[in-house]
Amino acid sequence: MQQGRHLSRLRTARPYHRAMGFPAPWLIALVLLCFVLAAIPTRRLSQAGIRPGWLGAYLMLLVLLGVVVVAARGPGRFLIPFLVVLYVAPLVVAPGTTARWLRRGRRPPKHVGSGPGRDIGPDDPPVP
Repeated sequence: MQQGRHLSRLRTARPYHRAMGFPAPWLIALVLLCFVLAAIPTRRLSQAGIRPGWLGAYLMLLVLLGVVVVAARGPGRFLIPFLVVLYVAPLVVAPGTTARWLRRGRRPPKHVGSGPGRDIGPDDPPVP
């Protein structure tokens, strides 16, 4: 009799006797949805000529913020304005303007010396 109860418990239990460590299916779907939505403004920034490293960081930031806003309902509410600005800004501003803003912080290379410089190479061989 004891064996019968044990078998019925096994049939109604989970497929594995312990947790496998996989995330919930809704979390996987949420991350994929955030990734697809974040790819839209990232593509726009890519057309503006932004470096791939910055694009990857921007994409991951948007996905992370999107997941946090949805998963942590209460505390994530203060992140919504940041998420909206980060998402909408590349779509509203022209790609050339975005590239110009990001290049503005870079300084042109410094020129060493003020004159044309000296020629310190070997002299031309004598002509016979």
